[in-house]
Amino acid sequence: MPQYASVYILDVPYAVDRAFDYYIPGGFRESIRVGAFVTVPFGGGNRRMLALVTALSDSSSFDERSLKPIASVCSPELYLDEKMLGLAFYMREQTLCTMGEAVHSMIPSAAFSKLTVYYKASDKVGDLRTKDEWQIAVLAHIRKKGTVSESALKNAFGASAAPAIEKLCAGGWIVRETAVKGASSAPSKSSFMLSVDGAEAKKIVLREKGALMRISSKGQLDVLSMLLSEGGYVDEDRLFEIGVTRANLRALLEKGLISEKKTEIYRDPYAEQGDRAAEKKEILLSDEQNAAFSILSELSESGEAKAALLHGVTGSGKTSVMMALIDKVLSDGRDVILLLPEISLTPQTISIFKGRYGDLCTVVHSALSAGERYDAYRRIASGEVRVAVGTRSAVFSPVKNLGLVIIDEEQEQTYKSDQNPKYHARDIARYRCAREKALMLLASATPSLESYLKAKEGKYKLIKLKNRYGGAKLPSVKIADMREEAQSGNISPIGSLLTKELSRVKKDGEQSILFLNRRGYNTFVSCRSCGEALSCPNCSVSMTYHTKKGSYSEGYLACHWCGHKEALPKTCPKCGSDKLAHMGYGTQRVEQELGILLPDARVLRMDTDTTSSKFSYDKLLGAFREREADILLGTQMVTKGHDFPGVTLVGVLLADSSLYLDDYRANERTFALITQVIGRAGRASDKGRAVIQTGNPDHDVIKLACAQDYETFFEREIKLRKLLVFPPFCDIVLLTVSSEDERELLIAVRKLCDEFSKMTKGDGEFSDVQMIVFGPFEAPVYRVEGRCRMRLVIKCRLNKRSRELFAATLRMFSGERAMGRGGNVKKPYLTIDFNPSSL
Repeated sequence: MPQYASVYILDVPYAVDRAFDYYIPGGFRESIRVGAFVTVPFGGGNRRMLALVTALSDSSSFDERSLKPIASVCSPELYLDEKMLGLAFYMREQTLCTMGEAVHSMIPSAAFSKLTVYYKASDKVGDLRTKDEWQIAVLAHIRKKGTVSESALKNAFGASAAPAIEKLCAGGWIVRETAVKGASSAPSKSSFMLSVDGAEAKKIVLREKGALMRISSKGQLDVLSMLLSEGGYVDEDRLFEIGVTRANLRALLEKGLISEKKTEIYRDPYAEQGDRAAEKKEILLSDEQNAAFSILSELSESGEAKAALLHGVTGSGKTSVMMALIDKVLSDGRDVILLLPEISLTPQTISIFKGRYGDLCTVVHSALSAGERYDAYRRIASGEVRVAVGTRSAVFSPVKNLGLVIIDEEQEQTYKSDQNPKYHARDIARYRCAREKALMLLASATPSLESYLKAKEGKYKLIKLKNRYGGAKLPSVKIADMREEAQSGNISPIGSLLTKELSRVKKDGEQSILFLNRRGYNTFVSCRSCGEALSCPNCSVSMTYHTKKGSYSEGYLACHWCGHKEALPKTCPKCGSDKLAHMGYGTQRVEQELGILLPDARVLRMDTDTTSSKFSYDKLLGAFREREADILLGTQMVTKGHDFPGVTLVGVLLADSSLYLDDYRANERTFALITQVIGRAGRASDKGRAVIQTGNPDHDVIKLACAQDYETFFEREIKLRKLLVFPPFCDIVLLTVSSEDERELLIAVRKLCDEFSKMTKGDGEFSDVQMIVFGPFEAPVYRVEGRCRMRLVIKCRLNKRSRELFAATLRMFSGERAMGRGGNVKKPYLTIDFNPSSL
């Protein structure tokens, strides 16, 4: 039996994220296993920390007397099998995250909901020198009590004390510790049955002589009476309906007259949302679809790890091919993960898959509650669910026998996480499919240049669908030159051509979709006297003007970076002038304009402001599908994943706005966005039309997107990428240093550049790593949420050596804290992002 365990402590900085040896007390040796979670004493103060067991052995390279014992072993439910443990190590190596960050991305937070966090005063002596009354009060309370749980602190001081607690921890005045009581318990439903003979129960109810006992409580007698009439077994709901209380049931349980059986209830908000017609519906494939399905079936049956790219025009029936393939993989006894970008996880999509696969399918995405996500995780881990449908994080679904991972709309940047761990779902899928000999299928009408190049080179199997299903035709497209509109005196966001088309479609009883990738009413407010734009106090960006619900005359300013909101001032905060100009337009302004131009049209607006509540997204799309509105106006939410038979017109406003972003992917994203939104029109028998409003109608990207000509766009763009040495012909690494204190930031960046230069030049340890370094320079948005940011952008090839270089850089920065001031909460912070979604 092993006596020692190597563990990774969760929730520690990157500098100390390594394996630590612990002694296994005799009582734990039978229950502990690799992949289990334990609590261990850690650090000089022996803080109780949660850890993951990664290895067991009979010996240790350390003196046994110096090793600390494992404190407890968590519930067996909280466990990573060999495959998922390997994935955690892969993420740690590939993204430079900590083991704890990898684990938290793989296991829902509710699994750790029984972790008890508490605080105690440190050994630091003296008085706290601060004007922050919250810090003073919290520290005094903790010193008085000795040890205080996090929930007790919240009860005593409220949520407002959270920043003070963090500052006290950062300053070393208090210590945070963790105790584990096991994984989150799931809700359950109780049923009750008689524990005594029916004849004996009847005597008690009738109060006959010789009864086992006398009961006077009406509620208790009602329970026994119902059990007798129902054959000795009743669900708790039936008992509660007749007025029975839990106290009545507890009394009978204590008397031994009844027994209880608990059944776990899985929380699934989509349990009743499936389209049951889809369950038995035969998938009718065209000849072109059948050819694609045959190739994919052969790949899935090969017994080897394979990858394919399904490139089909909008409306070509890629979903039908995917569903036929899912049926095939399930019939072969293997499981499926289907990934969709957030904006494509529509009620229609969920209805199709839940309807076809019923309880074998579950949905995973960020809008679910913590409990709902945990229940989905447990059902997948148990093998009860074999089809996991969800957004980026669903790629971690612990299916038993993975056979297929599908990434729909694979070009979407939402598949790349911008928080630690900074992984791309495609990379995780590739690793899992390689390890489990499964098929990875990428699907899109506008694949990423990286994926399409791999397909052209033969690394992925390229499968094409060139025609729309059922003989439907691609929409006819007209480009509206908004420069001519302005010259003719039309300053409305909606041009004359689009207005005419909207009016025609409304008259014909059809529907329209309008896309504008800007929310709010005005994009910014500036002073005509001094030229100052009203900016966010926390971020170096101008704020957007939003109107209040139900009114276009009243509004407020909001920052789309940090969420700060404030009332619109009557005068300029800088010069005092009352000449404030509202510039630009967003979805709220367009909604108002539609009410003026088409007063009889029913308009639904879909953006972050209208879809903030749970399932509001589903309700809006459901209403539009039921033809409760004539026009659907929205941001990117309306561009993908929708199939509305009544939509025959699509309008794009400010089509060229994304072309001018300071990002090498600007052309690619603009092409994909316009192509996808055009594809929403004419998906049924009626011919579709699209009107593209732009101030640059001669731009090649706009012309090619309107022509739906992906091949020509790819050939031109890939040549440009190769000429300028951008991905996929190199990798880009983004190093970002941030701090609340600008002086500390400058010191940190200078130190980072010096250390990096020492390691990579001359006789440096990593002088063999070839790279081009740009910077340091300020981030495009210099200040976000009060933290100033500076960057280095590096072009290189990511391999083992270059990753070792960046890991050493991160360890140095995280460990030495040479660029900060000890426990100062303003200390600089370094993040490293490999191939970020945007620059």
